[in-house]
Amino acid sequence: MTRQEFLSTLGLGAAFVLTTNCLSSCAKDSNSGPVDFTIDLSDANYATLKTNGNYLVINGTVVAKTTAGEYVAATVTCSHQGQKQVTYDKANNNYYCTAHGARFDLQGGGLNNTGSGGLTVYKTTLTGTSLRVFS
Repeated sequence: MTRQEFLSTLGLGAAFVLTTNCLSSCAKDSNSGPVDFTIDLSDANYATLKTNGNYLVINGTVVAKTTAGEYVAATVTCSHQGQKQVTYDKANNNYYCTAHGARFDLQGGGLNNTGSGGLTVYKTTLTGTSLRVFS
């Protein structure tokens, strides 16, 4: 039996109920659990984070060193349509989703219509060369 045949046997109402959860969850942030990891900034893999304005995506998280030298972190998953394309934009000192242009301030607040859903941000703590990112 094809999907179309199956759905037609259920009727339109049942098909709607069955697909609503799937469709709505696809647009939500998939990082629903707590975030807690530490990176060693002396490790060559993370050397880019020593320079102001640079960022890396680590464990589904955008970790950046702002133009002012502060470490910040947020989910890579955009609240607009669930695209995993959030980056740090050093020119504007904010988060930017390359998929549809959503912009977020460093506290996760939306800066335009596509960013109005906000962005999940995480705390950071630097101890020596160890940078902890956590929720």
